[in-house]
Amino acid sequence: MVANKKNVKILMTRSLLPVDQKYIISGLEKIVGNCFEIIAPCTYTEEDICKAAVDVDVLLGSYVSKKVLDAAPNLKLIQIPWTGTDTFNFSAMKQCNIPVCNSHSNAAVVAELCVTLVADLIKKVSYHDRKMRAGNWNRDKKPLNLESKMISKQTICILGYGNIGRKIGKIFSAFGSTVLSVSMSQDMYPEVDESYSTENMMEAVQMANIVINALPLTDTTKGMINAEFVSYMPEGSYLVNISRAAIIEEDAIYKALLSGHLAGFASDVWWNEPKRGETLSWPSANNKFEELDQVIMSPHRAGFVEGALPHLDDVIVNLAHFINGEQLINIVNIKDEF
Repeated sequence: MVANKKNVKILMTRSLLPVDQKYIISGLEKIVGNCFEIIAPCTYTEEDICKAAVDVDVLLGSYVSKKVLDAAPNLKLIQIPWTGTDTFNFSAMKQCNIPVCNSHSNAAVVAELCVTLVADLIKKVSYHDRKMRAGNWNRDKKPLNLESKMISKQTICILGYGNIGRKIGKIFSAFGSTVLSVSMSQDMYPEVDESYSTENMMEAVQMANIVINALPLTDTTKGMINAEFVSYMPEGSYLVNISRAAIIEEDAIYKALLSGHLAGFASDVWWNEPKRGETLSWPSANNKFEELDQVIMSPHRAGFVEGALPHLDDVIVNLAHFINGEQLINIVNIKDEF
């Protein structure tokens, strides 16, 4: 019986919004009852986390250090409450045998926003909306014409074909687009027309009208989409980023947009995102992306949907599996850091 189970202690290592905490507690109680306790340290400094970690079973958050690990002799699981592991300290984990898990349950909502951004770019919805609000029907075909592109006739190259990448691929395949996937495994799926390894991804990039970045941010991918990368993209192609801004060298993209080599750029992540509690910040401190009509901007909001916090659903399921002694999901590859 769940009620007889040991009280599992879960320590937050990063501040979660009250609504996030409530969502996790409510969801977990529905599955396992009240046999757990979520603990917050006095502050989120390493010292206070260490003090609170003495008898915890689970760390919930992306912060971990050798000191925290040493201070938590009963630790059995580290749960990252989102997909990205770019802020996680892998070097601290490689000497221990504690599983690290992340969340993939926001894949569908991120994929939906990605497809929306692509459609907005090639259908020029936002552009013409702005023109019409000024009374301009843009009949003179300047600076951009009224014509749009058909999604079904596009060749889509998806960099990173994990949970999010595959959701994106399935949607575009349903439209009739040609889907090219790029991944380390080079696995072939029914919705994919051609699969490429990361070593030969430029072959895919050269053939694509639209390149979508869904790669995780690692030391290898940081700055990967640079001027050389863009030079392989066909003239008049589009770039969409739904992963992390640091994978893209912003100066290279900005110059390609100004020159017309890239017909458009859309992103949900930016190089100059405000800190929690701040609201005003330009997407870039160096380039005026906000002044370009061929740029679609989204304020890192893919995971925010009405009535749900989808990025936390896998967290709830995995914590329940841990409490019930069941198989964990979404175990991160510590060695390869993804």
